[in-house]
Amino acid sequence: MSSLKDTARKLCSPLLKPLENSDAPYHYTPRSRAILVIMSVMFLMLATGLALFLPSGIERTFLIPVSVFGLIGVLGLLVAWLGSERAVARLWNSRQG
Repeated sequence: MSSLKDTARKLCSPLLKPLENSDAPYHYTPRSRAILVIMSVMFLMLATGLALFLPSGIERTFLIPVSVFGLIGVLGLLVAWLGSERAVARLWNSRQG
């Protein structure tokens, strides 16, 4: 029986494979994952704040920054939760040397 994380990794494989398929050396620290989680939560809070506090009579174009910030937050959390050390380091563009 597969776990929730294994199932989620299979569903998110199109996102994770480009970040994990590399032979280049990388530099990973545990702080990188923690900072990624914090930054992703901040992006989600920004998207939520924009969606909640903008006036209701405004044009629909305000959904563009809300959706961009929300997607960045969700993708960052997915990589932080499901990604390998290489994926997190590659997201930060951390190279060894």
